[in-house]
Amino acid sequence: MTDIMEPGGMIDNMPVNEIAGRRITPVIFMIDVSGSMSGSKIRTVNSAMQDIVNDLSNFSNSDSEIRYAVMSFTDSCKWETGEQGLIQCDGLWQDLSTYGGTSFNQACLVLKDRMSGKKENGLFKFASGKTITPPVVILLTDGYPTDGDANGMTGISELRKNKYFQGSYKVAIAIGDDANLILCRNFTEDEELVYTVYSSKVLEAVLKAVVKNSVSVSSSGASDISTVKNPNEFSVNTEQLAGAIKNEIPDTFSTEIKDWD
Repeated sequence: MTDIMEPGGMIDNMPVNEIAGRRITPVIFMIDVSGSMSGSKIRTVNSAMQDIVNDLSNFSNSDSEIRYAVMSFTDSCKWETGEQGLIQCDGLWQDLSTYGGTSFNQACLVLKDRMSGKKENGLFKFASGKTITPPVVILLTDGYPTDGDANGMTGISELRKNKYFQGSYKVAIAIGDDANLILCRNFTEDEELVYTVYSSKVLEAVLKAVVKNSVSVSSSGASDISTVKNPNEFSVNTEQLAGAIKNEIPDTFSTEIKDWD
């Protein structure tokens, strides 16, 4: 399938300063920006992501580096971080806006096509032959697809054929009452890595906890690394990740409080 992407991108890619032998942890965000995400939902996502892109830069050191990409999806899909694949964390974030429907199945197909180290536009093209830890893929959505299967299997079944996706940590954050929990479970294949939130305060806390612990668990697993050419070698510990995220989320945050616009 040919990507249907809008031109442009959120962040201008800066010259890459490579450090020989440094491991790379890829983080990929899939963010629903359909019309139903308007108001406090998208404001909270934007606020949390601004903090997150700042925090991600602090994870990089002489041994490891975080690189990330952001795909937004509505009636079409867009790589907000540009078309050159995973980028370095420079702390910059441009707020996302909302409109249209929820082309989740299309987003899965686009991601499948781009999770490659061989294709010219592959997310991992820049890292060919380098050592990377299991990718982290984080989905945020508040509704049902308006394309294909309502539970997302049109796209997910194809995405699961991608070996990089198979060997990744997958987390889904379902936002509000109308989010499709079946879709989220289909995406992660582990209900312990699906988080439902009903307030902006909880969403921001959960999103930050998910990112922090996903990066930490992936980048610290010395036995879970592989060269970018051999994603078959990835292994993931989802139980460890679920436990780490749970411990990070404050017990005082009740997901029963509903404050969306």
